[in-house]
Amino acid sequence: MGPRRRTIALLTAMTCAFVPVVVVTGPVSAAPVIADDGLREGQTYRSFIVTPRPGSATSVTGARTLATGGRVVRAGTPLDADGARAFMAELAAVPGVAAVEPDLPVTRTSTPGDPRYGEQWPLWQVYPQTDSAFRVDEAWDTGADGSGVTVAVLDTGIRPHADLTPNLVAGYDFIADPANTADGDGRDGDALDPGDWNDEGDCGATAFSPSSWHGTHIAGIIAAVRDNGIGVAGIAPAARVQPVRVLGTCGGLDSDIADAIVWSSGAPVPGTPVNRTPAQVINMSLGGYGPCGPTLQAAVDKALSRGASVVVSAGNAAADAADYHPANCDGVLTVGATGDDGYLASYSNHGDSVEVAAPGGWGYWRNNDPAHRVLSTVDAGAREPAGDSYGAMRGTSQAAAHVSGAVALLLSARPGLTPAQVGDHLIGAARELPLGGGWYNSPYPIGAGLIDVTRTLHDATGTPGGDCTVCAGSAAIIDVTVPADTPGTVHLAGDLSRLGTGRPDWDPAATKAMPYLRTYWDGTTTPAWRIQLSGTTPGVTVAYKLTLGSWPTVEKARDCAETPNRTLTLPADGTSWEHATVENWNGTDLCGGT
Repeated sequence: MGPRRRTIALLTAMTCAFVPVVVVTGPVSAAPVIADDGLREGQTYRSFIVTPRPGSATSVTGARTLATGGRVVRAGTPLDADGARAFMAELAAVPGVAAVEPDLPVTRTSTPGDPRYGEQWPLWQVYPQTDSAFRVDEAWDTGADGSGVTVAVLDTGIRPHADLTPNLVAGYDFIADPANTADGDGRDGDALDPGDWNDEGDCGATAFSPSSWHGTHIAGIIAAVRDNGIGVAGIAPAARVQPVRVLGTCGGLDSDIADAIVWSSGAPVPGTPVNRTPAQVINMSLGGYGPCGPTLQAAVDKALSRGASVVVSAGNAAADAADYHPANCDGVLTVGATGDDGYLASYSNHGDSVEVAAPGGWGYWRNNDPAHRVLSTVDAGAREPAGDSYGAMRGTSQAAAHVSGAVALLLSARPGLTPAQVGDHLIGAARELPLGGGWYNSPYPIGAGLIDVTRTLHDATGTPGGDCTVCAGSAAIIDVTVPADTPGTVHLAGDLSRLGTGRPDWDPAATKAMPYLRTYWDGTTTPAWRIQLSGTTPGVTVAYKLTLGSWPTVEKARDCAETPNRTLTLPADGTSWEHATVENWNGTDLCGGT
């Protein structure tokens, strides 16, 4: 194991635990609170947080003081759950202690996928099964782009990706334990991600685990630069991203995260320079089992009091989010994940602690198809950085990032909104997801449902749904099965002017298309494209054909004669789903000639 995994010697230790030396002034009051319900059998603990009573001058030798007033105490050796409880009881018995809590671990809440594949379906796709959509592209049409808003990304740090650097502001590395940083030092102003890979045996890993570049992926979802000719577009492409490093090679700890939350909001943190660009949105795509302890809650409360909305992933355990922190903290916006069908993703946590849902990527039998995951910025390195790249991941991490981007859009349009008002707008404009317990219909609630970014902006800026032509939910999805050797991108051409788009008929650039592999129940796949039309005139019938990019390459019949127009009728409300199968193209070898 290399030097990046060195164990740091404790300043003060006994045989199995560090016992603080305390000097107390002030009155004696109620018995200390011991928050041990987050301890789990089979896991070890070494870091604990002691909160002194108000008015007491408590000094704990060898401990670090947090922004919330708590003190971090390290045990001499890792303790199991019973040992941790005994150690916490010793700490609680010291005069002047108000509360003791374990410094619970958290990890990133997404699973790395495969290299770049396809387009960004969460930004535009309508889900016909649930009559819902995230609707980012129409939200941009309102003029909102995230300008003037800073989003702090509390994660693994950042890589200077070309699709991100124009939007980056100075961040900070809050990982206090050098053994967990991979860059060999503790807290400093360098928020770059050096990689969080693990070799077999590291942090309990049973096999090599490559670097995730998780923070860079989350940052790209939120605010990758748009219209720069490369890569992907962020939801709030003009917002600023503040990288705040809290997750290292073995995850992170609540004590570091609490200080990072406080610092991100612009409040002072002992031993740390003042944040000159405080965030209006704090994204935490991370989580772990256990309650929201008093230290973490105090940090969230401080951020909220300074006007920062705190967005948190619900977790990927397919369990009740009430059992996972910081998703269960008061005042945060907890986000569950949906797949590209609009339903609750199989891995997503759920329950009453979840406020809203957002796209996180598909679960179940499409797990291995990157087209059903979320595409964003990453680094190419398996261990150390190797250069810019793009990758697909899935998880409630990605869902939270979508919501943080949406909040940045909302705040760029309505800068004076409080965190509570932001939550009210998101919840009020969300589409409730159906329950039922079938293959698609989850029996579990997931807050108010899938947020609709366009509807949220229109409602928040004084143009409610009745005046929002794209908020009615009228749309059509066309699933197109194509030949495996189709030589280019599929477009839709047709009577698009009837949709009120202002574009001429047969405009091949008028509609987005997402390539994917249609997976059948027997495991076989067929190349396909998903094409979406959103209309301003419900009930209108539209004629269309498919093209590879221009009229000479419009689809033809088997004998290469031009096919009749296809037709579809937009529903009065909701979404219709059409199917088309293409067997030939003009302008390719399939039909001969150009």
